Amino acid sequence: MKKYLLILICLPALLFTACKKELSDNFITYSNHPLNDTAWVKHFSTTGSINDCFDLFRPDKLLVDSFNAQTGGTVNFGDSISLTFPANALLTQSGSGLPSDIVKLFVLPIRTKGDFIKFFKPTTTADGSILETGGGLYVRAFCGDNEVSLAPGVRVKIRFTDVDIPKPNMQAFYGKESIPFLVKGIDTANSWFRDSDTSYLPLWSKLSNNPPTSSYYGYELNAVNLRWMSAERYTDSSLPKVKVTAILPPNFTNKNTAVFAVFANQKTVVNLNGDYPSRSFFANRIPLKTAMKLISVSKIGGDFYIGVTNISSVEAVTSYKILPEKESFHDLLKHLDSL
Repeated sequence: MKKYLLILICLPALLFTACKKELSDNFITYSNHPLNDTAWVKHFSTTGSINDCFDLFRPDKLLVDSFNAQTGGTVNFGDSISLTFPANALLTQSGSGLPSDIVKLFVLPIRTKGDFIKFFKPTTTADGSILETGGGLYVRAFCGDNEVSLAPGVRVKIRFTDVDIPKPNMQAFYGKESIPFLVKGIDTANSWFRDSDTSYLPLWSKLSNNPPTSSYYGYELNAVNLRWMSAERYTDSSLPKVKVTAILPPNFTNKNTAVFAVFANQKTVVNLNGDYPSRSFFANRIPLKTAMKLISVSKIGGDFYIGVTNISSVEAVTSYKILPEKESFHDLLKHLDSL
C-alpha cells in the first residue's frame, strides 16, 4: 500500500521521491484535479463523491428463492439461513391481497463489521445509543413487480448464522430507513430500533455428522418486519462516555469521506458525523477505555482511499489524526472484509 501525503518540496533533489506523495496537513494545488477541493458542506449532500463510493459497495447479487404465500413454507439458503412463513402472511404495501400466490424473496446476509460499513448500517439507535450486533439480514419480498410486507400481527421465524460465537442476551432490532436500500445515495438518517418483544433471542446450532461437532450456530428471530433486521443488544451504559473526533488532511471533506469507529472486542460500528465548523468528524458516547480503529473511506475523483488509526484505549483526550492512503477498489473491499 503506497502512502500519499501532501508535502511541500523545495529542494530539487527531493522532487523524484516526492512525486508519490499527495496528502498531508499542508496543501498544494493540482492542476484540474479534484484533490484541490477542500470545501465542506453544511448539510450532507447526495451529490458528493462519497455516495458514489458506497453505491459501488452495493451487492450486484442477492440470494433469491420463492415460495407459495397461500400455503406458507420454509425457504432455506444453504445451512446458514432459513425463513419460515405462515400461510397468508403477506400483503401488498397498500394492504390488499396478493395478485398471485408465488412470492420471490431477495436476501442479503450482514455478518461482519465490514458489512455494516459497506451497507452504511452503523450499529446505533436514533437517540445515539451504541449497540453490539450478532449480524442479521436484509429481506425483500415481491409478488410480481409489487413489494409485499407482513400482514399485521404476523411473525416470520428466521434463523441465521453468526461468524462469531452467539451471545445469549441478544434481542431483535429492525432498521429504520429514510432512503430505501439499492437507491442511489447514503442514508445518513438510518438507525436501529428494538422489537416490542424484548425477550432474548433463542440460539440454534446444527451438528455435522462427521465429525459430530457444531458446524453452524446463530440466532432465531421471530420478525414482525421485513427488510433490515438484526440480533443486537445495548452496550454497557454505565461506562463513562466521551466525544471522539477524527481530523483528516484538508482534501478529505464530508463530501468525499465517511469515517467509522470499529470496536475491537465486539461487533460494533459507529458512524462519525461530519462537523462543518471544525472541518472534522465526530461521534459522541464512545465508552472510555474502548479499544477500536478509526476507519476512513474516501473517493476523490476516480481514486479510492482508506485511513486506519488504531486506538488501544480511548482516553479523555479524544482527538485523533487519520492519514488516508490510496488503494485500489479491490484492496479497499478486502480491507473492509477483513475487519
